[in-house]
Amino acid sequence: MSELKSYDFEFAFLQYDQKSNILFFRVKQDIDIDLHVITEMLRYAEEVMGPKRHLCVVDFGTSVNSDEEGRKRYANSLYIQNFRIADAFLVNSLALKLVANFFIKITQPKVKTRMFTDEKLAIEWLKKIGQNQFKQN
Repeated sequence: MSELKSYDFEFAFLQYDQKSNILFFRVKQDIDIDLHVITEMLRYAEEVMGPKRHLCVVDFGTSVNSDEEGRKRYANSLYIQNFRIADAFLVNSLALKLVANFFIKITQPKVKTRMFTDEKLAIEWLKKIGQNQFKQN
């Protein structure tokens, strides 16, 4: 197994697996994700990854609240649009499933995004997308 580079920030814990080109973005629990927090989280991803195209597992855990302004900021982020190949949202509660599903269907992120409850399945999906991306380039 490849070694993960780890980064601990105020609102999230990030790990990057260079071999699979997957960024694991683990949102810290019991926070409200508003415009300020989502802006900080986007800065974390840019700081860790720089101008490198990558895949991402966004692990929301079980208890994260978000507002519409923050969700729109994420969906319209130029950094995400330019450097994120796909997002696999990992959720572990019914409430988060509803929010993630709403985000994917209504807010419509600009990159491939799918919701999962199983991290292994999320990683498999991302690896397939990564392989397809490599074949196209």
